[in-house]
Amino acid sequence: MKLLRFKFDGNERIGIWKGKRIFEIYGSIFNPGSKTGDSFCEEEIDFLPPIIPRKIICIGFNYSEHRDELREIATKEPTITLKAQNSITSHNKPIILPIESDRVEHEAELGIIIGRGGYRIDNPAEHIFGYTVVNDVTARDLEIKMKQWSPAKSFPSFCPVGPCIETDIDPRDLKIRCWVNRELRQNSRTSFMIYDAFECVKFVSKFIELEKGDLIATGTPPGVGKLYDKDIVEIEIEGIGVLRNYVISPKI
Repeated sequence: MKLLRFKFDGNERIGIWKGKRIFEIYGSIFNPGSKTGDSFCEEEIDFLPPIIPRKIICIGFNYSEHRDELREIATKEPTITLKAQNSITSHNKPIILPIESDRVEHEAELGIIIGRGGYRIDNPAEHIFGYTVVNDVTARDLEIKMKQWSPAKSFPSFCPVGPCIETDIDPRDLKIRCWVNRELRQNSRTSFMIYDAFECVKFVSKFIELEKGDLIATGTPPGVGKLYDKDIVEIEIEGIGVLRNYVISPKI
């Protein structure tokens, strides 16, 4: 089931995406109800982030080939950093290039939505609500310069998420691709992750007590690259959908 949040006529709504139609439903993302009777096409609505997470947790270097392309800062094993909650944005919204960075890059990632919290989790499948598409936008020059990576990942608009949450999918072997201006930049499968989605939840929960609504970005495959003003970034994960954003320069 593909669940999403959106606005229509200025009102926030919850929907189920089936085929080319979005059907409004009662309830909430975590407790979806019956259909209201209203439906919309994609062009009629304003997409919202499918969830506003309490925490955004990013796993770094979870694909060995990405670790190889960033040897200057790579760790030997997958690692963890945090992204500010208000870096979140949604499908069809801008990624804003900050004046502090000359090298902002895209990172296509599978996102995990936590449905049941826990600490030192042994049964991760029971704690996962669903999966989404994440662009873990990163100011690479700042990431290289600073020992703490969170500032490089936390600018406003640096966490596009969406367009929906898929609740019924096996995350262990999905095609993941990223295009910039229709040029294919990243092309891999989640089966190449060092830690699969379930292992990611176990790994993170060793250090951080997870809560309902948390978002885990599971790492990016090789092929990350610099973004420029007016670029259009599209990230597709098989079975979930396409997350699309456009890039704009800052207004000084």
